[in-house]
Amino acid sequence: MKSLIVPTIVFSCAIALPFAEDLPLPTLYKNLADKNHYAMVEGLKEASADVKCAILDQLVAAFPDAAGKPITVKYTWSRPDPNAAPTKKMTVSGVPDSTPDLVTRLNNLFKEAEDFVIPDPSYATILSTDATATSEGGKVTVKGNAKNAADQVKHLQVDVDGTTWQVLKMDMDLGQAHVVIETTYKDLGGKWGVDTSSIQYPQYKKVLKYEYAQSGAFWLPSKISIDFLGADGKSLQPTFVYDFSNWQVTGS
Repeated sequence: MKSLIVPTIVFSCAIALPFAEDLPLPTLYKNLADKNHYAMVEGLKEASADVKCAILDQLVAAFPDAAGKPITVKYTWSRPDPNAAPTKKMTVSGVPDSTPDLVTRLNNLFKEAEDFVIPDPSYATILSTDATATSEGGKVTVKGNAKNAADQVKHLQVDVDGTTWQVLKMDMDLGQAHVVIETTYKDLGGKWGVDTSSIQYPQYKKVLKYEYAQSGAFWLPSKISIDFLGADGKSLQPTFVYDFSNWQVTGS
């Protein structure tokens, strides 16, 4: 019997695969500013608010000398020079001089939220490095290295959604520590505002959740809660909840 020879026909076709394209940093910064709510970029010059935290009452109750005293907390944010970084400050007032330990505890309590009330634009960290950006398959990846040996951020990688321009993840090598920030967003009047921010430090995770209210042209926090989680995901201490009211703002 003769063997049956079946001819094999091979079809070849060209498949277009996505490839990484260099993205100019000015284009990246513009898209981030256009799509995300950055009060600093939108012309905020000064802002202040009254701050309350339930844990304050618990701390004060442990010091009889402070009982009934009108202890207040004020948050202030200022950037009169558009070329300079803003100043951020939580100021505790009304604590009796006879309770220095209470002063320290309250300052530490409110210091936890100080840098996060009005976040700096995500690209501020990128600008501090010698960075390049590429776009591929709807994702933008930014990689940066320290400009100088003394710079805090040694290496940086940032993952950005190339459609929404949300900064999803920021991975930072700080030399002595490795920090990863992951962020989710909510719509604030047509721009993205931070909904949750999860900051992974070497020993614990800090999780912030935001609620907002509009003050003039700006969306500013009405409440921020902070949880501290261990490696097992369990809370290390009670949730810190900060309430902000009576926002006073000055814009350009």
